[in-house]
Amino acid sequence: MKRRLLIRTILFSSSVLLVTVTSCTSINNQSSSYQPPEIKIGVLFPLTGDAASYGEKGKKAIELAMEEINAKEVKKAKAIFEDSRAEPKTGVTATQKLIDVDKVPVIVGDIVSAVTLAIAPIAEKNQVVVLAPTSSAPAITNAGEYIYRIWPSDLVEGTRIAELATQRGFKSVAILHLNNDYGLAIANIFQKTFEQKGGHVILKEGYLDKATDFRPVLSKVASLKPNVVYVAGYFADTARILKQSRELGIQSQFLGTTAIEDDEFIKLAGNAAEGITYPLATGFDPTIIKNPKVDNFVNSFEKKYKYKPGWVEGHSYDAFMMAYQAANSSDGQVTGTSIKNYFSTRKSYEGVTGKIVFDKNGDVVKPVVFKTIQKGKFVAIGK
Repeated sequence: MKRRLLIRTILFSSSVLLVTVTSCTSINNQSSSYQPPEIKIGVLFPLTGDAASYGEKGKKAIELAMEEINAKEVKKAKAIFEDSRAEPKTGVTATQKLIDVDKVPVIVGDIVSAVTLAIAPIAEKNQVVVLAPTSSAPAITNAGEYIYRIWPSDLVEGTRIAELATQRGFKSVAILHLNNDYGLAIANIFQKTFEQKGGHVILKEGYLDKATDFRPVLSKVASLKPNVVYVAGYFADTARILKQSRELGIQSQFLGTTAIEDDEFIKLAGNAAEGITYPLATGFDPTIIKNPKVDNFVNSFEKKYKYKPGWVEGHSYDAFMMAYQAANSSDGQVTGTSIKNYFSTRKSYEGVTGKIVFDKNGDVVKPVVFKTIQKGKFVAIGK
């Protein structure tokens, strides 16, 4: 009898021990496999191709923003990068993947206007927010209710630089523009304003983004002798145009776009860059704007990447931070609609690129500062 009781006691104790061990193991496994909630944000940048230098800079800024968010927030940020190659068709394919496979509620991108315009209908149809860091084409204003940007429309930059040209007494201009949505749009805005102010466009010619030899069109410029040449393009093509124009002996003054403010521009153009005037319409200029938020961003970026950030980095950083903040504000499920509603009702966001306030079209307005290059440095100037 005692022997049976002893056996039952041992069996019961073993069962309790087994349940206890199993439960502890289960709890430990759950604890070790626990993952904090995360917010997925699509990022569509040109990481290869002709505009890859812009995309890589933007990616660095977003990786820094993600590190800062994940160091202090419970909900972690997860950037899902896709390469647009600055090509509309490639951008559309990548956007479909971000929406259908990754299920992102918001996409930060693109840097290039042509891609942003191409993906806008897809995002709009799927109610996914697009937040473009640097896309400036005027057509983006009416691209849809889910389309936002933190870079001002080319209407602002093109108008202001044309006004400056007439204020300086320039009567004739040759316009050379990149033959894409960005270059053509800003060239048209410049032309319209310049002519309204009494100026004359004596030459207007586009060029492909892969062009390297500008001597044929510059020969026309040399024979026409305009007061000023306006180049509506990116930093690499503008640098080549300047260098080749000086080689041909062209003495006209030059005007450029915000896109030339890149250290690579000065390296490529050399002394030919001296004196070119351009508008900075972005709101990000650490040499002019001094505040703790800008200083912290510049110092953190420089510490991590060993160079000072520019306008691409600043706007990419702000765009990602804004996308996360909007998504993180949702009490329920994070959707494109909840993010859109957040942007529509929030009064402003204080970023490293200044105060960001969206109008009813998802556009922003920022002050314009005119700059030039003196002794190999970008410097602000008066009119």
